[in-house]
Amino acid sequence: MSSDSYDYHSLSNGHKRFTRPTSRSWKVFGVALLAIYAIGLTVYAVKTHRFFSLDYYEPLNNASVIDWSQETYLSQTTALNPEEHAVVSSLYTDSYIRPIITLGHSLDAANMNMRRILVYIPGSVSAASLCLATAAGWTVHPVSRIAPPHHGKGVNRLYLDQYTKLNIWTLDSIGIKSLVYVDADTLVRRNFVELFTLPYNFAAVPDIYRDHRGFTVEFNAGVLFLRTSTAVFEDMLSKIGTARFPPSMAEQAFLNAYFGLQAIRLPYAYNANIAIKWRSPALWKAMVADLCIVHYTLDKPFPLQGQGRQSVKEFFESPLDPGRGLWTEEIAWWQESWRETAAILKNKAAHC
Repeated sequence: MSSDSYDYHSLSNGHKRFTRPTSRSWKVFGVALLAIYAIGLTVYAVKTHRFFSLDYYEPLNNASVIDWSQETYLSQTTALNPEEHAVVSSLYTDSYIRPIITLGHSLDAANMNMRRILVYIPGSVSAASLCLATAAGWTVHPVSRIAPPHHGKGVNRLYLDQYTKLNIWTLDSIGIKSLVYVDADTLVRRNFVELFTLPYNFAAVPDIYRDHRGFTVEFNAGVLFLRTSTAVFEDMLSKIGTARFPPSMAEQAFLNAYFGLQAIRLPYAYNANIAIKWRSPALWKAMVADLCIVHYTLDKPFPLQGQGRQSVKEFFESPLDPGRGLWTEEIAWWQESWRETAAILKNKAAHC
């Protein structure tokens, strides 16, 4: 018989008798520990839960994000010199050439007549992709890769090249005074020239998470307004290695640390992260009429592949998977813009 099936009694030696725990006792003890752990998690969740008014959004105010009737606004935007301001994006791999040229077309459709600059890392992007980008209206601008600090320890592998984005502050060297940076996985829905009239040095849109963080004061680096300055760029580089910030989110976390005090928070319409629709469908529905820039963070409406060995014709005629699920409508917006892009560039970029 196994010793686990009965209590073991040691020989009497004048001391208190010791009883060995049974397997049943250990099971009861384990269940009790699990119960205490579960109660602890529940208490923690209740105490740390915050009420987000945007999670329970009500359309109490139907005013537009921008008052288009303001004469001051109109006089400021018409006085802008398009050669001194730019819309900027980045391309670090051929796999994002399709969204880059679609973004270029969406800028045309929104009548954004500022300079259009695409920064890229030489050797990481093919000549064919650069040719397609140029045909789509981008001026390609080579920059040096900026490696993540601490040899990339803790950085999400998808973001290892993202510190290279900091190079956009050096575009004062080519006459750019201010710029709006937009990630490749965005789509422009309407003109946003008013951003160039901002008197601030840096502005961005607050980020949104699907977990307990929800709507935050931290900003998303997918759309940025900034005033260029090589001096600021050099100062940032000198502090990347010593600044305290979570490394996983790369340059976005660093920029939140560097501009934490100065950053102006822009309305969600300027970086309409599709996570908003997941988090607060009512808020997204209320935003749709004012959307300037849609950001496809959680679901990409395009295949992540470059032209490869395809001909230009094959590249533009390759089919796309139809959108499904929560973001069907938003994916359809991008794919419609892609079809328009392909119709224009199929012949224009044939030499690529």
